[in-house]
Amino acid sequence: MARDRPLAVLGATGYTGRLVCAAARSLGIPLRLVGRRREALEELAASREEIRLADARDLDTLVAAFDGAFAVVSLAGPFLELGFAPVQAAIRAGAHYLDSSGEQEFAWHVFERFGPSATARGIALLTSFGFDYVPGDLAARLAAEGLEPLDEVAIAYAVSSIASSHGTRRTIGHVLAQRQVAYEHGRYVPSRIGATTRSFRFPWGEAGAVEWGGTEPLTVPRHTDVGTVRSYVRAPRIAAPLMRLAHLAAPFVRIAGALGPAGPSERTRSCARFAVVAEARGRAGARRVTLTGTDVYGLTGLLLARGAEALERGEASGSGALAPAEALDPGAFLEKLEPLIRLESVEDV
Repeated sequence: MARDRPLAVLGATGYTGRLVCAAARSLGIPLRLVGRRREALEELAASREEIRLADARDLDTLVAAFDGAFAVVSLAGPFLELGFAPVQAAIRAGAHYLDSSGEQEFAWHVFERFGPSATARGIALLTSFGFDYVPGDLAARLAAEGLEPLDEVAIAYAVSSIASSHGTRRTIGHVLAQRQVAYEHGRYVPSRIGATTRSFRFPWGEAGAVEWGGTEPLTVPRHTDVGTVRSYVRAPRIAAPLMRLAHLAAPFVRIAGALGPAGPSERTRSCARFAVVAEARGRAGARRVTLTGTDVYGLTGLLLARGAEALERGEASGSGALAPAEALDPGAFLEKLEPLIRLESVEDV
């Protein structure tokens, strides 16, 4: 198809922004690089790529920077602090919107505050569209297929040998102090990191996991008939009491986020391994779906580029703020993400 409208990437010169740009170029998507520093943008830009100057806090300059783009990818985090103006600007510019946020509270605002206006404009908002937390949402939908209504869906992430970027470390410092919810018996209830624990069967065996602030409690009920949804990360159950006090460490984590390298090297990223498990249970039975992969940062870049491609090609359905599995076919979309992630197994349990 003719590609005469670019994908605007806000924060293109950051660590994850560069990965998004590389993935988009590999798919033949024309780019418009958006940021505050012209020299850095010019250094990154390939031949014929557009450049626009804008600050994530300045709505008017963002609208001008996004004008004429078919979609916007925002990497301007921490998102609860910097992320609202880019969403508003994308809607005003009539551009689809995706972001790399891993902040559940920010995603709540995208769905509740910005979803209706995006629907009115006929555009899609895909928040938290990276490793945080597309795999869990897609796995949950695959696990639920044919078993609804469900009593419960539980999702767990496990990652090994991962190094983090400056942006990730700063965001974690903010997330530790943010409000969190779970979806329980058909309604949202206050929760927190470490609120509950349980065991999951990962590819290497049974392991404990601790509740954390994934967005699946917000997204899964949008496409699945389910009573309770919680999201977990692999950790010893004994760690739960300490994790409940994580908000006290938030200021120190934010300060530490500025230290160390900007992000892991390509070699380091390739050594990272992860598994995402979704378990669905109801009267009709139970199913476990396991996804496995490598390079969570490379996967985030590819997810955002593939998501933008799906929006450009009309392969995503619906408008407004959408869950991943609400907008896209989980199985078909996962195939486009190989070899960084793949469907490892589907088991009735």
